[in-house]
Amino acid sequence: MRAIITFHSIDSEDSVLSYPPALFARLLTALDRCDLPVCSLNTLLDKATTRGVALTFDDGMKSVARNALPVLRDHAAPAHLFLTTAAVGQDNRWPTQPDDAPCYEMLDWDEIEQLHTAGTLIESHTHTHPDLCQLSAEEIENECEAADNIIEQRLGRKPRYFAYPYGYYDEAAVSTVSRRYSAAVTTRLHCLGAGDDLATLPRLDSYYLRNPWLIDHLDSAMGRLYLQARSLMRTLRGSQ
Repeated sequence: MRAIITFHSIDSEDSVLSYPPALFARLLTALDRCDLPVCSLNTLLDKATTRGVALTFDDGMKSVARNALPVLRDHAAPAHLFLTTAAVGQDNRWPTQPDDAPCYEMLDWDEIEQLHTAGTLIESHTHTHPDLCQLSAEEIENECEAADNIIEQRLGRKPRYFAYPYGYYDEAAVSTVSRRYSAAVTTRLHCLGAGDDLATLPRLDSYYLRNPWLIDHLDSAMGRLYLQARSLMRTLRGSQ
């Protein structure tokens, strides 16, 4: 199994963007137990890697530092944080956010630097989290450039990977992103496959990994079958 897992906030709230801290710890313990390594995207996307999981956090919620970082440290697990740079130190009520979306407090730069020092790689999720399909090629470039420059100035490292806001992309977005980054991730629910386009990689949304049984059997035939069924349902609904 090779897969990238998506998280947003690590907290106990009843939200589609929240993942309980206790389950997060259980997931990493289960991965250790079944000898499925947690690795960076650099390693996971290497052609020599046949098994592994990469952990990714979108947006930059404060709970990543508060609740995820201690677990990551306990397991010596690397991770990637796709940061919306304009929201640092504020909340996630950016202009394109739906009115009914849950509100989260965002990381400040001290916390982001703490994550960076601990081994979480800070990547690009644009500057203002727009729907890239509504932007011109120049505007997409500006969003990426602004985010990349801020991250590099703050942390001394330019982002290598990108996550499409809301998972939305079109030809112009893919063209810009594939030129700027080594790979980009979407919201398409699937494990990694040999024929995946590096500019539109699938991920497993942690929303579907809340069942303790599935956590303990993620790398089993039944676990993979469950995820395939979920992916098919999302495709039929037109949500991926």
